[in-house]
Amino acid sequence: MNTRKNKGITLIALVITIIILIIISGISITGTIRGQKQTEESLQMSELNIIQHAILERATKAKLTKETLPGTTIEKEKLQAIIEDIQNRTGKQISLKGNETDYKQLNKKDLENLGITKEEDIFIVNYITGEVINETKRVTTSGKILYIYSKNDNS
Repeated sequence: MNTRKNKGITLIALVITIIILIIISGISITGTIRGQKQTEESLQMSELNIIQHAILERATKAKLTKETLPGTTIEKEKLQAIIEDIQNRTGKQISLKGNETDYKQLNKKDLENLGITKEEDIFIVNYITGEVINETKRVTTSGKILYIYSKNDNS
C-alpha cells in the first residue's frame, strides 16, 4: 500500500497562484490608471465651467457698475497661434464665437480678482461670449480640447 503524506503545496500550484495574482493586479492597476485620467479630465472641465461662471457674472456686474474687467488683451496673432496649436494636436476645429479683439488673458492674479484661488494655469476668456480656453494645458491627455463657450450669448 502506498501511503504518501502531503507536506505542502507543490511548486506548480504555487506558480499558478502567483500567475493568477499577477493577472488580477494588472487588471486592477489598468482600471485605476484609466479612472485617474478620467477624473483629471473631469476636474479640468469643471475648472473651465467655474471660470466661465465667474467671468459671465463679472461681465454682468461690470455692465451695471462700469468697472474694468480683469485680464490683459491678447494679441490676435498669439490667439491664432494657440488655436492653431490646439487644432494641430487634436485634429479638431475650433471656431471662436467673438471678435478677436475681445479676448483677454487671465493669469493667477486676475483669477484671484474673480474669486478663483489655487489656480496656476493661464486662461483666455471672452467676457461677451463666455468662451474659456486653458492656455497652459490646451488639451487633456485623452485629446479633449480644454475650451468651452456659453450657448446663451449674453451680448
